[in-house]
Amino acid sequence: MQKKGINGMNNQKGQWIILSGLILTLGLVSLVILLNQAMSAGYKVSVAETDFASREITEIYEETVRTAKLVHGKSLEFNGSMADYATNISRIYAARGVILEITVTKHAAFPNIANVTMHYYDGKVNFSLHERMIQL
Repeated sequence: MQKKGINGMNNQKGQWIILSGLILTLGLVSLVILLNQAMSAGYKVSVAETDFASREITEIYEETVRTAKLVHGKSLEFNGSMADYATNISRIYAARGVILEITVTKHAAFPNIANVTMHYYDGKVNFSLHERMIQL
């Protein structure tokens, strides 16, 4: 004969406690997984923004323009001096694993204008700038 407990239950309180504990555990695990996925997605989005090397590309461009203005004022052989600059800066960035190609030439019709072409590739970012005119 089975013993009757309070309110006529057949000593099943322990089973209900274990079952409700299991349900709560599954709910908490599911919640933690969802929160982890949400945080991971947010992190990936924010890292994607910082992966693009926009500051580095801007610095290279600004330094190239500044050097072109200095060379224009002090050198008779502008194209040769800028070719040396392009070779040197390409070697510097190649040591960091970046492929950088820069070409700066004087405009044929206007002596105070130069054309800048730049290609930057670091394994993730592939950036090209074609025939940008700058005033010297």
